[in-house]
Amino acid sequence: MKILCYAVLLILTLEAAVLLFFYLKRCLDEVFLMKRYTILTIVFLFIVLYSFGKLSIVTTIPPLGYAIREIGGDTVKVNILVKAGDNPHTYAPTPAELLRISKASGFVALGLGMDDWITDKVRSINSSLPVLNVSDGLSHLVIGKANAYNPHIWLDVKLYELICVNICDFLMKLDPRDDLVFAKNLGRLLVKLNSLDSQLRNELMPIKGRDFIAQHPAWDYFARAYGLGKEYFLETGAGGSIGPKSYKKILDIIKKEHIKAIIGDLVTPSKLTESVAAEAHVDIVKLNPISTFDYFELLEGIANGFLKALK
Repeated sequence: MKILCYAVLLILTLEAAVLLFFYLKRCLDEVFLMKRYTILTIVFLFIVLYSFGKLSIVTTIPPLGYAIREIGGDTVKVNILVKAGDNPHTYAPTPAELLRISKASGFVALGLGMDDWITDKVRSINSSLPVLNVSDGLSHLVIGKANAYNPHIWLDVKLYELICVNICDFLMKLDPRDDLVFAKNLGRLLVKLNSLDSQLRNELMPIKGRDFIAQHPAWDYFARAYGLGKEYFLETGAGGSIGPKSYKKILDIIKKEHIKAIIGDLVTPSKLTESVAAEAHVDIVKLNPISTFDYFELLEGIANGFLKALK
């Protein structure tokens, strides 16, 4: 009888232990679930607050977008209208894009007639939107005449450094709390750009003073900065083509200077460029001023292209 009582007591104890085990497991599961949801909620709120805390900057071309990203770092979200490899001369923002631009923290344009019309449209939607023309203050260094400037100033690394300084100052005005971050990032970028400038000067020394033929008049700043000769082009700044007299002159220059290749355009094909190359028996090296987002890759690629064409 005593053994039976012990057996019943043992069974009841085991059942109680099992029930207690499942009860505790359920409690732990609920606690774990609550903790998981709490963690997810905190992460979500952090992401939302972090996103809302960022400056939203819209710009027109990749070289400007690269500078904004490098200087702004994690505190800035940048949106570039004209993507790498696109043609900025044919870009037209949609009404939805213009509205989105107008709601940004700031708008960064090149100026010099390249994207002024986009700035005007954006300002017509939101007249209080902070706008920076990165070429402001550089008029004494630009090539061309008023209302007909060559806009490709970023192809001179030293001018690009000044652009970066203007961008940093603009970001500091929009968000003074992060001015130390912007200043630190600018300093790092300027050191790297100075090194790139020295590298390009050394690499391009073998073709210093050499005249060259280009499809589009985009390379004046690059030529001036790195000691190349005169640029002869097959298209005018307005997109038109040269006449018969200039055509013959270019053929004579190719022969006289022993030019091996014409600097063509990677984005916009040109039958005229192909015709000149075929008649002069030279190659076409295709480059583009905004062919890639990374500024350092862009300038190194351009330098290699010129060396291939002129060395």
